[in-house]
Amino acid sequence: MAKIKDGHTTVDRGQITTLLQEEPVFPFRIYQIKNNYYFDNSIKENKIYTGLQILKINGESIDAIVKNVEKYIHLEGRNETGLNTKFKNFPFYYFIYNQSEKFEVEFIDNNNQKQKAVVKGITFDNFTKSTTENIQPLTTEIRNDKIAVLKFYSFANGYNEADRKIAQHQLDVFFTKLDSLKTKNLIIDLRDNSGGAAEIANYLFSYLIDKPYYYFDYVGAKYNSVKNWKHYAQYPESIEEINVAETTPINGLNCTTATGSADDDWWFKKQQNKSNFYKGQISVLINGGCFSTTGHLLALLREYKIGKFYGEYSQGSNYSNAGGRAFVLPYSKTLVWIPTFQYKMKTPNFKNDPKGIKPDVEIPLLADDLKTGFDRQMDFILNTLSRAK
Repeated sequence: MAKIKDGHTTVDRGQITTLLQEEPVFPFRIYQIKNNYYFDNSIKENKIYTGLQILKINGESIDAIVKNVEKYIHLEGRNETGLNTKFKNFPFYYFIYNQSEKFEVEFIDNNNQKQKAVVKGITFDNFTKSTTENIQPLTTEIRNDKIAVLKFYSFANGYNEADRKIAQHQLDVFFTKLDSLKTKNLIIDLRDNSGGAAEIANYLFSYLIDKPYYYFDYVGAKYNSVKNWKHYAQYPESIEEINVAETTPINGLNCTTATGSADDDWWFKKQQNKSNFYKGQISVLINGGCFSTTGHLLALLREYKIGKFYGEYSQGSNYSNAGGRAFVLPYSKTLVWIPTFQYKMKTPNFKNDPKGIKPDVEIPLLADDLKTGFDRQMDFILNTLSRAK
């Protein structure tokens, strides 16, 4: 599945994750910086290794291990930065590749000397609990009335109406206050936002633009009918037939587009910007965790030349294959997720890059940042804004 190079096309991990809970796994996340790999988060007892360069695990070079593990990792196109997002779950992927209860690691210590150590595996359940962070999907902060920070970790809070109203209210209050204070600088932190509901991403964008705009250009299907394959779906009743006569052919797809009718989906209708849209300078933090709907939002920002991007390549871009459904493969009975539609943004001037959306200023992390928790990318923006006063 990973060979398809589509981030939404993947084998379901639910069953194997359940079976893995009490199995011993490699007890570290890893992180790639340039062509090297480093120990990242683990349990407290292993904190001494964080930020050190890994050379080998159980006698095999980390380069060879990663090359094999990458076969199981689904990423978008030729994106590379998304690997670090996937490596947060490195113990899962390494377990599929090589099962062991203890691990001899060869690494470079703080004195630049090669060392070896044996670390015990921990249960996957323990690893997950020790490394999972409880992060709110949306937080806001205003620093000395001069710099505001909006962190949107996920747009999943837009899927149901109750959560969406809460998030929209948060944005209303925040941008009303920025307008009142005439705050000059806004930092929007979208790092590791893997997407979610288009409704909430669109609502945010309406506060960032000074004119009406459109969201989607089209929603397209590769097929002419669902009759020959919908029975493979886990829930075939959830897959509706399409009427090809009501679609427009675009790029080999049967596409739904704007018709000008009141019955059009909201995303084909002209969107109105907020009257109190933000008028100051915008800085946007991105990385390989920016995917799906977040890529769509970044494409809109880039299309309308809103904000300056800092950080690392995003994984998401101006279109994605999504609307995924779960399918049961007929022989192996493996559950897989396969997109049924392609969603393309109304961004006619967007220049596609197979690696994702490139930041205006690339700021990779350093190995020591893993150990100290120093936010190098945010610090760069804050210092840049401070010098510009």
